[in-house]
Amino acid sequence: MTDRVPAKYVSGIPEQEAAQHRAAYRATYQRHIAEYFSRIAATPNRPKAMSYFDGIADFWGSREQELREFKARGGKVVGYTCMFAPLELILAAGAVPLRVDSGFYDAAKLGDRLIPVEVCPVIRSTIGGKMAAFHPYLELCDVVISSNTCDGKTKLGELLSDHLPVWMVNLPCVKESLHAREYWVTEMREIARKLERLTGTRVTRERLHRAIGTTLRATRAFRRLQEARRGAPVIMGRDYLMAQQMLAFDDMARWTEHAETLAAELEQRQKDKTLVCPEDTPRILLTGSPMFWPDNWKIPNLIEEGNPRGVIVADELCSGDRFMYDPVGVDDGSMKDLFAAIAERYLLPCTCPCFTHEEAGNRDRVDRILTQVKDYRVDGIIYHVIRGCHLYAVEYMRIKKTIEREGIPIYYLDTEYSREDAGQMKTRVEAFLEMLHTRTASVDDLY
Repeated sequence: MTDRVPAKYVSGIPEQEAAQHRAAYRATYQRHIAEYFSRIAATPNRPKAMSYFDGIADFWGSREQELREFKARGGKVVGYTCMFAPLELILAAGAVPLRVDSGFYDAAKLGDRLIPVEVCPVIRSTIGGKMAAFHPYLELCDVVISSNTCDGKTKLGELLSDHLPVWMVNLPCVKESLHAREYWVTEMREIARKLERLTGTRVTRERLHRAIGTTLRATRAFRRLQEARRGAPVIMGRDYLMAQQMLAFDDMARWTEHAETLAAELEQRQKDKTLVCPEDTPRILLTGSPMFWPDNWKIPNLIEEGNPRGVIVADELCSGDRFMYDPVGVDDGSMKDLFAAIAERYLLPCTCPCFTHEEAGNRDRVDRILTQVKDYRVDGIIYHVIRGCHLYAVEYMRIKKTIEREGIPIYYLDTEYSREDAGQMKTRVEAFLEMLHTRTASVDDLY
């Protein structure tokens, strides 16, 4: 517990109990990670370049040690709980950004002591991990940037502030207005000032240009990976999602180098027809609540290991395809222009359901999904919602109405943040995939 200010919540537990939880959680997750890699190794023709991302996916591996050494030299680590933290500003200030939303199921049970079970389990898991000082990357953070994308994330910032400094980022709900855009730029400038005080490094024009260049190269690699999935299946979706998500933990320049290597391998596989599953496997678009490594890989595993099975060829997740898709668009390169460009990159293209519109609602998200369905030749959509994730649950009916009008099957899959419902989920997922198999076969018979 921090002694900076009196605790607002009873969010601490005795150190002896915390130590017991840490040891039990770590043993559990190291076993689960090892089991996952044992399973995924059986994938036919798994891309060789995935081995690098496997290494980063070990949260207690070389990357954690690298960050500890960075902090020992005086470096600062900035955690963030949503994709609205400005990575370019963090990098320009000389700090390391890390996403700290918890994908650990067991930690949610500890968070239940503090937060009602009706609240999003990602929130409960994140604070539970902090109560036990368990999440290896959250424990390395000097500060956390939290945004008010939902009520749970707003309160998560308060809860975490009992343990370490938290900077709240306030999003405008209606993003298109001039007032909202000007307000958002002031938010970015305030974050820059706080980063300068934290690191002792000025966010200069030159540093911003370099940082933007780093993220632009990552964005190009990110998009190149996406493009490789338009054709026949040359990478399983769960592997692709992992490779994407490791960007949130790895050194960005190094991740970009290895992502380019993976993209080149996938492009060659398209030419050689080196596939990871039959070409007629139903092509799935995954959307809805974010999925965080390592535990929250349940749904991708069920889709791609089922009987019958599908292959995830696209996603509309803030923990996946949306994370690094949109580039910073610089005009004249002045400081005013750079801040405006960074602000626009995080606000205007974002399809998070926290946004609305005075007339059209969250139309951007509907349009994005329809575009992906066409571009990636999607056979069906699985709309995944973690129970307690109210924003995505509310938007389902709007998405469903539009998607069904286009003749695309869509299935609502609500899940607990636990392993216990995997059997029930398996039955539901396989029933949807069986329907897609039958539908695809019927269409083929017509020709």
